[in-house]
Order: sequence, then structure tokens, then C-alpha cells
Amino acid sequence: MLMLLQLVAKRNHLNTTNGKNTPLTHANSVTDTARFQKGDVFWVPEPFRRGSKPRLWLVLAADSFPYPGEEYLCAALTTSNLLWNYELGDDWVSGKDPSKTSYCLPWVVATIKHDAVVNPQGQVTESFANEMIVECRRYLGPQ
Repeated sequence: MLMLLQLVAKRNHLNTTNGKNTPLTHANSVTDTARFQKGDVFWVPEPFRRGSKPRLWLVLAADSFPYPGEEYLCAALTTSNLLWNYELGDDWVSGKDPSKTSYCLPWVVATIKHDAVVNPQGQVTESFANEMIVECRRYLGPQ
């Protein structure tokens, strides 16, 4: 399993701060023992487009899933400043790319498998993650 994850990471040559094609080192590749928690941000190839470039995903739920450590409920992140996107700004705890502004899309959610994670990026504040969970629930509420 570890070798497979390392091969995927090496094949994609992703940098942890921008997702661009740059060589990875063993120190920043994901291992099979890494478990992500609510508020963590990582790079994953777009789950809805085969062969796409990776994008950042924010973990909204981890341990409450039936298979903790194997899959996560996540909201997509983008650098597009659109009307309904939520700016992360100072809510980055670690992993912020100072040359870009990140936004969360709480209506673009997916279950991400741990094995699909190419690289970790960082973490956002618990309050921002909780706010995105509330916003996500708004889209799931009664119509």
C-alpha cells in the first residue's frame, strides 16, 4: 500500500503548496499511516474528471464516517473569487500559499478516499471548518 501511494505521488510530482508539477520528496508524500481530520486540506485529483489536475479539498468530516481514516467528506477549494465562495483569508493555520487566495465551495462536496490523496497542504481553523459544515447543511436542508 505504501509503495502504491508513493508511486501515485511520484507520478503526479505535486508540490504541497501549489499542486504544480514539481518533484516530491519522501518527507512530503502521503503514507498509509497518515489520517486526516476535520479542517485538514489536501490535494486530490478531481473525483468527477478522469485524468484531471488535482485540486484542494477541505475535510469536513473524518471520524464520523463508517470507515475512519479510509474516506473523508470534503468541500472543494478554488482560487476563483465568485459570489458564493467563502474566502479562507486568515483562517489558514498552516499551508497557505501567500501568492494565492483560496475560497471554499460548501456546495461542492465529495467523499474522498484516503488512497486518492496525493499530498497534504495544511489546515484551516476549526471555526472555518465548522462554518463550512453549517453552510453545506443549508444546501441539504428542507426545500
